Amino acid sequence: MDLNRIEDLRNTIEKALGRKMQTPKDFDVLSDSIFEKTHQSISPTTLKRLWGYLQEPSIPRSSTLNLLAQYVGFDSWAAYCQEEKTPLQTTQTDTEQPEQRRHWRKTAIIGGALALLAVIAVSLLGIYHFGRASQTDTQKPYILKMGQRFSTPHEYLKLFGIIATDTLWGRPVPHYEKLLVWTPEYHNSHWHNYGDSAQMMPTITEHWEPDEYEASPELIATRNKDHYWNFKSINEVRITFMKGLVDSTYVFLGIYRMSLAQSDTTRCVWERIADQCDLTSLDYLEQLRN
Repeated sequence: MDLNRIEDLRNTIEKALGRKMQTPKDFDVLSDSIFEKTHQSISPTTLKRLWGYLQEPSIPRSSTLNLLAQYVGFDSWAAYCQEEKTPLQTTQTDTEQPEQRRHWRKTAIIGGALALLAVIAVSLLGIYHFGRASQTDTQKPYILKMGQRFSTPHEYLKLFGIIATDTLWGRPVPHYEKLLVWTPEYHNSHWHNYGDSAQMMPTITEHWEPDEYEASPELIATRNKDHYWNFKSINEVRITFMKGLVDSTYVFLGIYRMSLAQSDTTRCVWERIADQCDLTSLDYLEQLRN
């Protein structure tokens, strides 16, 4: 990992944002700006580690560097490294400085244009997705509310920066440990996923027992017992969209966690603990664990 280029990227980001990363508020502002421009999330904590604000040894993930490079107008971290010459590695003469200034001026103009296009795109995306809930709804952009519908999982997965090509049932949110975007199917033939549909599923009960073939009582008991102990130990929070609850769409139901009082080795009961999800900062979900 080229530390000089990472430092150069930090400087470029600070110039694009127009502020130095010196206080917790600065990192909150940068995290929000990254989401507004790229529609993908990097937590303030991750940014603090990258800037050395937190004294924790950490090697940035390639996905983080790719997203930061996209924030300043490049396709990827590799493209940034190929295009940009790191000032710390280049000896410049006085005759080269005007050219550098012209380069930064050009970068600023391009960055401003990209930012404007990003704002327009995000606004249109917000109108498309969030306008479905109600014509008179005054909700803030990027606030998911219970009952919102999506045609496909890809429509809501991309809100969390997830590009899925395989399993859609459960996808971890990038940069957030034990935070899952969950898509259970109402009355699934294996897991059943039952609850009160009239109340938009205040609880979702999972119980594994396949319908289409005979399974021994011992196998059923073992599978449900393992499932219970596994998720009790993981203690994850689930951002939940249910398939087939109302029609063929995917309905946002809210934020769920395992109910320790209602779950046992025969079933897992997930309870709704919030009916909205603020996409601009998912850090608060860490406080909702058991």
